[in-house]
Amino acid sequence: MGHFNGVRWTVLLCCVFAPGKPKKLLQSRFSVDYQPFQGTWNDAFDWALIKEILYKAPGNAVISPLSVKALLALLYEGSASASLTQRELLQALSGGNAQGVSKLQTDLLEYKRLNTSLLITDRVFHDVSVTIVQKYHSIIDARYNATTHALNFQDNAAAATEINKWIAQNTRGNIQGIVTPDALQDALLLLINTIYFKGTWAIPFPTNATVERPFHATAARSRAPTVPYMKQRERIFYHTYSDELNAQFLRLPYDSNQFSMIVVLPDEELSLGQLLTRLTPGAIHQALTEMTEEEVEIELPRFTISYSSTLRECLQLLGISRIFTEQAELPLISRGRTAPLKVSTILQKSCILVDEQGTEASAATEGTLVFTILNQPVKFIADRPFLFLLFDEAKGNWLFAGKVEDPQL
Repeated sequence: MGHFNGVRWTVLLCCVFAPGKPKKLLQSRFSVDYQPFQGTWNDAFDWALIKEILYKAPGNAVISPLSVKALLALLYEGSASASLTQRELLQALSGGNAQGVSKLQTDLLEYKRLNTSLLITDRVFHDVSVTIVQKYHSIIDARYNATTHALNFQDNAAAATEINKWIAQNTRGNIQGIVTPDALQDALLLLINTIYFKGTWAIPFPTNATVERPFHATAARSRAPTVPYMKQRERIFYHTYSDELNAQFLRLPYDSNQFSMIVVLPDEELSLGQLLTRLTPGAIHQALTEMTEEEVEIELPRFTISYSSTLRECLQLLGISRIFTEQAELPLISRGRTAPLKVSTILQKSCILVDEQGTEASAATEGTLVFTILNQPVKFIADRPFLFLLFDEAKGNWLFAGKVEDPQL
């Protein structure tokens, strides 16, 4: 059993987000109905994670707080009762409230069983030398619809190929080659979560309105780069301005009317780093509550982001440190070992594509004008760095969060 010493346990999260092709629907100028989240918020950890990752990431970045929490939940289920490991994980998942974990379990099961636009999968890959406790099998299957799969990690090239094939299948081919053979050297377990979202804009952007204009990126350049901007005119959206954050909030709903993208655009004199420093869960919740219907003139650049991050240091700063040490208490996953299971690395690779998607959207603005707004439309011109958030308005979950520093990168 001595070959177990010094093993590594890697946790991977793979995320993809892309708007789908708009339907051929004639849209009126009216906005899509919006009901602010009415439940109990459980997103303190989400925002700590978002701020930590996005503030330190150079350039464009995107992460999935929900994906991180899904894997932490699998670790929580394998932790010893009343242990420090369990307390740290519970604090992150629900602020120490076990009911928050139950809601997360319920939400994840509903996403997996019912939703076609949001696909989430979890799997524990383990070396054939490791015996997973049957109770752990049963728990993650019943509570998370997660699976386990044994591989010969000694044949690390073949094992990496099989794991990457599974990841690609569950992200519609958007994430490939994330696991290298070297990553499996001396490894025993990999916990992998994939999250894939493909949504259809409820109010599509007409492709024939897209224009080229400068984007004032933060990087020092002799001149601002010119990028394609999607445009909306004479349409009603939910929008607000936060005096606390000095930023505009714009809601771009998807056709399910459950998910939406929230774009946060700071004032011109405010940097994205300054905005991230100011952000608090309370300020975000208040802005979402205060959104009202307004005629908004929108110019939003198309962008594509692929971002990889190692989350170990970030999670340690946020109070999750025990799982990375020899003192990690995870006996419910595997017993009878001479060396304790511990987590070596937690990785996430996320991709996002935001564009108009489809020429049929060009007819969407041809509807009859139902009424006239007497005031001048609000201008939402995202010609400088901004944040974007993919939000489940029904469940209060942050699926993705990211920043656009330069659409050309």
